[in-house]
Amino acid sequence: MAGSIVAIDWTLAVQAVNFLIFMVLVNKFLFQPLLKLMEEREAELNKVYSEVESLKEKANSLLAKVNELLERAKEEAKAKIDSAVREAREEREKIIQEAQKTAEEKVQKAKQEIWQAFEQEKAKLEQEAEKIAEEIVRKILGKAA
Repeated sequence: MAGSIVAIDWTLAVQAVNFLIFMVLVNKFLFQPLLKLMEEREAELNKVYSEVESLKEKANSLLAKVNELLERAKEEAKAKIDSAVREAREEREKIIQEAQKTAEEKVQKAKQEIWQAFEQEKAKLEQEAEKIAEEIVRKILGKAA
């Protein structure tokens, strides 16, 4: 086979052995360390992902707690506002009742004063009427006698 482009002879075996040695060396010094490095990076990434998930869970838990505290604070504030409004209404009612009571007392006092003044004036008029009646009787009796 002297005229062919590819010759199969003892060099083929040497090249095959060289190729096998090259593959073993490449595997040992390149592929194995590279695979080990990739596995380490993947393990690191998995660790980071699990930490991220853990932190997400903690953040969600804290957010839930914050929302719960916020709701409680809103409820407490609403209760305090409702209580203040109720107290203000009670105080308003108390003030109105006191004002009505005071007004009624003043009206009663004014009525009583007016009645007393009326009674006094009535008594004066009765005395005047008696004096006038006596004078009329005297004049009538004085003319008749």
